[in-house]
Amino acid sequence: MDKAFKVIFIIGFILMIIVAAAVTGDTATKPLTGSQVAAVGIIAILLLVIATLIYEQFPYSVLGKPVKEARKEEQRA
Repeated sequence: MDKAFKVIFIIGFILMIIVAAAVTGDTATKPLTGSQVAAVGIIAILLLVIATLIYEQFPYSVLGKPVKEARKEEQRA
């Protein structure tokens, strides 16, 4: 699960760079428009949504957090 999670975010990061390069073109002298910024920002928001959904569905031990720590937190609550 951790490997798939990392692969999703590496692909998303590469996609952000590609989209940013394609959308902005050669705008070193001109400010970016709102739609150019939003095109890249949407990908970041989608990655955050995916991360939230993944972390909500799996127990601590699957995502690398030791089970002992999870039990201690549950006992405190």
